[in-house]
Amino acid sequence: MLETQHYDKRMSVTPRLTKKQRELVAELGHLTSILGLDYGKIMTEADPEARTTLLELAKDQLTRSGVILKYVLMDEFLSAVICWHYFGKKRGFPDLWKTKRFKSFNYFILEKLYLLQKLDLVRSIHDIPKWVSSDLPALNELRNGIAHSFFPQNRRRKPEWKGQSVFTREGCDRFVEDMQKLSEFFVERFWGGSPEDLKDWPDTASSEGKHVTHNKRLETALPTRSQGSRVALLRLSV
Repeated sequence: MLETQHYDKRMSVTPRLTKKQRELVAELGHLTSILGLDYGKIMTEADPEARTTLLELAKDQLTRSGVILKYVLMDEFLSAVICWHYFGKKRGFPDLWKTKRFKSFNYFILEKLYLLQKLDLVRSIHDIPKWVSSDLPALNELRNGIAHSFFPQNRRRKPEWKGQSVFTREGCDRFVEDMQKLSEFFVERFWGGSPEDLKDWPDTASSEGKHVTHNKRLETALPTRSQGSRVALLRLSV
């Protein structure tokens, strides 16, 4: 009952939105509907006999997408560190993407490396704490299980994070907490700051050197290997 009230209260609040934000909200409504993720719609419109199954499927899909997103974020962190080692930091990534050498490096080398191979390369360049070298392989194993199996619970290695099913609230909370810790490590070690103090940080991957202000509790502005000059907002906190 509490969760239902929370949902209704959240949906009843209508802040003033820009045209772009209204378009995004409309797209999100469409996507959550066609992908079966609109649990409000499931609660009010689904066949009562199918309601539990549909809600479980929505939870399953949200959990899987969350794990995969954290996986590709860690992969991006490692890729950025590798690029900096071979190309330096004097030129921003948007400028480097204009060069054939950088494109070839990404297309024919980085794209062929798995997360664990990138981790091995970064470890050969930098001193990486044991807990990071332990959590990243665990993340890789969890991601493989949920990305390559329709029923990951049937695998010999269960979809767990440190002994708890990632499909439970406790397991997912622990997973997100540890992913936040990993993100903080990369930001503090290689970007020279922390998610708490990067309030107005320049996009060093941009040749324009512009600053981006954001809600530091929700997002941290970080330079990435993006081909554009616009800074990527990576959601590191939940």
